Amino acid sequence: MEFAKRRHILSLVTTGLVLSAISCWGYSGQSGNDGNRVFTRSYQLYFRINRWDLDTSFLDNGATIRRMKEEIDSLAANDRITSDSIFIVSSASPDGGNAYNMMLSRKRGETAESLIRGLYPEFHTENIVRNPIGEDWTSLRKVALEDQEIPQREELLALIDSDLSNDEKERKLRAMKPTFYYILRHHVNIMRAAAVTISISMPNITLDPVEAPEDRPVPMTAGTIAPVKRTWTPAPLFDKKMIFAARTNLLVPALNVGIEVPIKTNWSVGADYYFPWWLARSNKYCMEMLGWFIDGKYWFGKNRTEEDKLTGHAIGIYAGAGYYDYQWLDSGNQGEYVDVGIDYTYAIPVAKGKLRMEFNIGLGYIHTVARHYTPTDDYGELIRDPGIRHRKYNFFGPTRASVSFVVPIVVKTKKKGGDE
Repeated sequence: MEFAKRRHILSLVTTGLVLSAISCWGYSGQSGNDGNRVFTRSYQLYFRINRWDLDTSFLDNGATIRRMKEEIDSLAANDRITSDSIFIVSSASPDGGNAYNMMLSRKRGETAESLIRGLYPEFHTENIVRNPIGEDWTSLRKVALEDQEIPQREELLALIDSDLSNDEKERKLRAMKPTFYYILRHHVNIMRAAAVTISISMPNITLDPVEAPEDRPVPMTAGTIAPVKRTWTPAPLFDKKMIFAARTNLLVPALNVGIEVPIKTNWSVGADYYFPWWLARSNKYCMEMLGWFIDGKYWFGKNRTEEDKLTGHAIGIYAGAGYYDYQWLDSGNQGEYVDVGIDYTYAIPVAKGKLRMEFNIGLGYIHTVARHYTPTDDYGELIRDPGIRHRKYNFFGPTRASVSFVVPIVVKTKKKGGDE
């Protein structure tokens, strides 16, 4: 057991050294065994939670892609590359199931490869190596060693170095709530990444620009690939933006529909239309309501992203008005009402974030004026009761409840930070 533990620690340290080398600047101008010059550059791309599409507006992705293009273009300008190799290490943060995180890690590596292929389609595709490592416990260990502010730091290091499975480690990490939430707030972004290392080998030849004009043929050596003019026409870079969400309350047994419009990331405004209609036993029982509601919400949470919109905890205010008709056998009431109050909402993403389930309850005040009526014997007509005056009712308490199915409406917009 002690030997296995030492071997596990040695593996973590070795992997950490490899990742550290990849994530920093590579060397340039080194001489290879064949006398060629080898240029190496490394770039770190980051991904949003539960995503593997590359958002150039996230962190410094846009600047990294521009720098990659500028640097590799400058090396490839003379069209004398003899070989190239690309190594991609992709990872996920340890805050989900191990199998799911391995899938995320693999797809993030595929996204990074697609980016390289799009930038430089002439690169040797057989020299692209992807290494999805899944949950990046190595980077987490490095963070724990460097950040003295992490709660329960020693316990965290002991957990990382243990022989437990990744899923069991995550379960125990979640139980260390101060530690887990500190890591989520400060460090997980660096673990949702793809580190791309590009090595280019070029002939060790220096030409005097006066003696070798641009139209003069460049001597080719054995194994040199044919010269290719390196130009790049970038594909349009798009982002997804939620413009509004459509919803329906599953607790209402008939027609109802609503919309909610996010304002930035922490606010939203919404409106709902209700028209439940229910008749039974030849009009002996009736429930009819026509209502309109508006509301405004504040969604809690700092550093919320586009994917976080309309999720989590929210508090808001609402107001509504409408008409109703309730009848039970030989007695019924019609009237109008107004309703105002405050509400609490909790919403969770479902279907990999494409949909939402929203739970809401509100406390408020209802004022209504009711008019009593009596139906005819055949229930075909309603006769207002002249002996009973209009009755005014006021109610304080729960006036709003919903379990809503929410469909975000998303459009593509040009990404900020992308190349023009």
